[in-house]
Amino acid sequence: MYTCLSKRSYHSKYIIFVSVMKIQIILAGIGGQGILFSSKIFAELGLKLGLDIMGSETHGMSQRGGSVIAHLKLGKFQSPMIRTGTADILYSFEENETYRTLKFLRCGGHCFANFVSLDRFDKKVLDYLNKKEITFRAYDASGIASKIGSIRSANIVLIGYSVGTGLVPFNCEDLRYVLELVSRKKDLEMNLKAFEIGFREGKLIKKG
Repeated sequence: MYTCLSKRSYHSKYIIFVSVMKIQIILAGIGGQGILFSSKIFAELGLKLGLDIMGSETHGMSQRGGSVIAHLKLGKFQSPMIRTGTADILYSFEENETYRTLKFLRCGGHCFANFVSLDRFDKKVLDYLNKKEITFRAYDASGIASKIGSIRSANIVLIGYSVGTGLVPFNCEDLRYVLELVSRKKDLEMNLKAFEIGFREGKLIKKG
């Protein structure tokens, strides 16, 4: 769990918060959805913040259509694998992978899933979310990415959206910096655009 105990200014809070951050992230999807790149974004973010990084990915990353799960830990941990019921955040870029990986989330965790609406969920799944007090945000990141002409950017749209909601302990300026660092030159403009669109949409949800 992540908390900030400082009563000082936001900047001071953020510095203190980062120094004690321990967070476990699951990124799930299928081959070709940029799971490795998404994991790299958060790993580089952790390095920028001066945190220890541990991670593990499933095999077969290059096979499009195959299930892919990345485990990433920021902060002081002993092993790279995330146990069932302990992850703080789940990013799911494909609907079926959401069902498979919800079990990783701890009680009170946060899930950001790439599909249109909770209306598609079975009642048993909704009951599970309520029982575990999991904050669930369904967002059509693929639809947004398609509209801006880069379906491959859905992962970045979803990450931007999550930051905009204020539910994750990440600073938008830090994420922009990391995107500039890890993006290929030909992809940088589109990646930043995808992040900004998702971020703005997330802020709208936060205000609502």
